[in-house]
Amino acid sequence: MESASIEPGKNGQKKRVAIIGAGLSGLVACKECLAEGADGGVEIAADVFEARAEIGGQWAYQAEPDPVTGELHSSIYDGVVLNSCRDTTGFSDFPVDPARHGDYFSHWQMHQYLLEYADHFNLHPHIRLSTKILRCVPNCNSSDGKPEENGQDTTWTVTFQGPNDKQPQERTYDAVISAIGYNTIPLVPDFKGLKENFKGEFMHGHYYRRPGRFEGKRVAIIGAGSSAIDIACELVPGCREVHLVTRRGTWILPRYVLGKPVEAWDNRATQIWMPGRLGEWLQQKLLDAVQGAHPDSLKPEHRLMQQNPTIRTEFLERVHTGLVKIHRADVEGFEGDHSLVLSDGTRLEDLDVIISCTGYHRDQPHLPADVFRGDDDEESGDGINLYKMIVPQRYRNLYFVGLSEQPGPAPPAAEAAARYVLSDKRSGPSGEWRRANFVASPRHNNTETYVPYIDNLLAPLGANPTMGRLLAPRLLFRNGGFLTGLRNLSAVYFDVTSNAQWRLCGRGANPELAVETILRTARGDKEFSKREKELLGIK
Repeated sequence: MESASIEPGKNGQKKRVAIIGAGLSGLVACKECLAEGADGGVEIAADVFEARAEIGGQWAYQAEPDPVTGELHSSIYDGVVLNSCRDTTGFSDFPVDPARHGDYFSHWQMHQYLLEYADHFNLHPHIRLSTKILRCVPNCNSSDGKPEENGQDTTWTVTFQGPNDKQPQERTYDAVISAIGYNTIPLVPDFKGLKENFKGEFMHGHYYRRPGRFEGKRVAIIGAGSSAIDIACELVPGCREVHLVTRRGTWILPRYVLGKPVEAWDNRATQIWMPGRLGEWLQQKLLDAVQGAHPDSLKPEHRLMQQNPTIRTEFLERVHTGLVKIHRADVEGFEGDHSLVLSDGTRLEDLDVIISCTGYHRDQPHLPADVFRGDDDEESGDGINLYKMIVPQRYRNLYFVGLSEQPGPAPPAAEAAARYVLSDKRSGPSGEWRRANFVASPRHNNTETYVPYIDNLLAPLGANPTMGRLLAPRLLFRNGGFLTGLRNLSAVYFDVTSNAQWRLCGRGANPELAVETILRTARGDKEFSKREKELLGIK
């Protein structure tokens, strides 16, 4: 089965693309659509629809729910610091300024970076703020409303309503890119006895913002993902008790290992050449040497990289000192006014607050209900059945950008997905529908690898920096000569995984800026090089 690529519209007209969401993924999707025409490809007219009054998506912080609608789109809390380091975060042709950002930086700075990205590539004229997407419906001729096997020309009717629209508006698009992610609609399991018995405060972690109001209280946190670990660390100084309930356990990574960001120990060479289990074994030994053996109460049965990593340097210290009490069990139910009963028989008494960090619904209500299912899937379930986490099997000219998770930063993967969508050399769904390298659970059903995944997406564009491409004369002998070319090759494979490496070659390449960024990062310089500033237009 071949998937439709974005080709010129009828009669040579521009291709019209609707992009849903102006967060990280939507912004890069818009930028890549515009760049496609500028680079001599298909000329695309992109409309970005954003429900909120500002761009940035999750990174546009909200202190509290909207007073009118009650909606709270962002899950960001005050203390959020990125889990990915500065030199790997950001987009491949717009590096993060090392003079203004630490090794790891705050959500405020990440939002500012996205604003500067939109300014730099002049994305604002293409964005409709405060405009809600009501539904997206495919236009096709088949009797069941689904695209036919040869339905390459399937279009979509998008219904939306902006702040000045008295009635919903409709517009037809050649393709739709959904870039809203999935951290918006909280998922709360149907805990036995919660509504009937518990008299304390119960909240989803989505609504947590700061620790002050929990001072002096006994708190139990359900879950062991990144937000659960962060919230536990923030609550410890002021709370009387902090409990963390986890069924599976988790691996906790520090931000620094031997003075370097933890990502510096997992470069392209180890991800591409080293057998996965050997790499994980070496990483595990390094972590054990640095922070000691993982506590039995947290140690999961799965291997280190079979789940999304959780990064918080001081969490294990909180566990070892008893300030965070780990309970390796599931929730059995709620009994009494302030009691939580666990599956191992433990009873947590006198709880004032329970924070459920139990993830999010993956539904996208504006799209068909079966959009994440394959032809052979059941009509229920919470799996995500997308080719490369981008292309649905049942619908044509519909794409997802920003749905995948990987043991690395989100921007390079979202950017690679956007570039893949616009590639005219890619093949479509052909049976690659399930992965077997990660924990089998709803929490991890959208997990991919990092460098191999991005390389795979960019291979059709010739943009994956293979050894052969880096040794090619046109790259090896440019931008400073042979020695510079060798230093660049060494930095790409054996240094921190700079996202600029995916602009060295192939379609959409910007090799001069890429080499400058890669070598500056490898040197550890704390400001842009003079040539980088010139190429970025910074005075």
